[in-house]
Amino acid sequence: MAKAFTTLDDVAKVAGMSRAQVSRALRGDPGVRPETRQRIDDIAAQLNYRPNLAARSLVSSRSSIVGLIIGDPNNPFHIQLAQAVDRCLLASGFDAITSLRSVQDGEVLQEVERLLSLRAAGVILLGTAHNPRVIGEIADKLPCVFIGSKRVTHPQVVSIAVDDYNGVRLAMDHLLALGHTRIAHLAGGLEPSSKERANAYCRVMREAGLEPLVLRGRHNAAFGREGVDRLFARESPPTAILASNDFIALGVLDRLKGMGLSVPNDVSVVGFDDIPDAANALFSLTTLRQDTDAQAQMAVQALQTILGGNSKRKRRIDMDVTLIERSSTGAPASR
Repeated sequence: MAKAFTTLDDVAKVAGMSRAQVSRALRGDPGVRPETRQRIDDIAAQLNYRPNLAARSLVSSRSSIVGLIIGDPNNPFHIQLAQAVDRCLLASGFDAITSLRSVQDGEVLQEVERLLSLRAAGVILLGTAHNPRVIGEIADKLPCVFIGSKRVTHPQVVSIAVDDYNGVRLAMDHLLALGHTRIAHLAGGLEPSSKERANAYCRVMREAGLEPLVLRGRHNAAFGREGVDRLFARESPPTAILASNDFIALGVLDRLKGMGLSVPNDVSVVGFDDIPDAANALFSLTTLRQDTDAQAQMAVQALQTILGGNSKRKRRIDMDVTLIERSSTGAPASR
């Protein structure tokens, strides 16, 4: 049988005080004497009392609860960014409720309904929902911030987006300066970020008078391994591979090592995101760094702006990326 939660009435009974007096003490009301407040805090701790956030929001008409819905919990960068958002919410006085079950748009809507039942103040969507209409439907119900490359036109949504185009251009300029001309791109599929990065890659290749080579799959390591198999079955395999994210790039490095190829002597590899493993000496991956702390701070500030009723807020905020050069890139060997 599940253990019952300690209630405010339980604390009041032990303290020999009214429920209202105990509530004021626990809220830090300056009208309560310090010694009384300390006594109530001690009793609450002994009873393992925890405030009911949903009930508090009903009483005060304000809520500290913010939903954080993650679109791809299998993507290490999404988890890294979610952790940064969670830290920022906590530092800003919010209580985050995180969902890892929202890969499909229908699941996202179910999670939003759960947040509404908890009287949540708002929601931050991380790479989900996939359909802009669904994001708009969410924004009609809850103050909403969307983190991702998707173009969201709903007037109530603030979007935090990384500058995919200039990020890819930085990576491509780096590879071209090293002397690479056979550069392949492993794109992640139908996600907006994948499309933006693939389009940027193709544009830079054509500007350089080179023929683009794009393989499409998914944002995971398995596709990185598969992509290498397909690329090196060609008569003229590439001397450099630009992966749509670090997860793909790690799969690329794994397969290249298994094939006995040297990085960067035989093949240069560039990723996108700068997940923690990218800096591991085992990989030492050249990549494009997204500043997760800055994105998280922007997202929480944007939500606070919406909650504050500021109608002059920006609807889209673009974040810069930085090229991090490590040992996975170098000049191509003569072939």
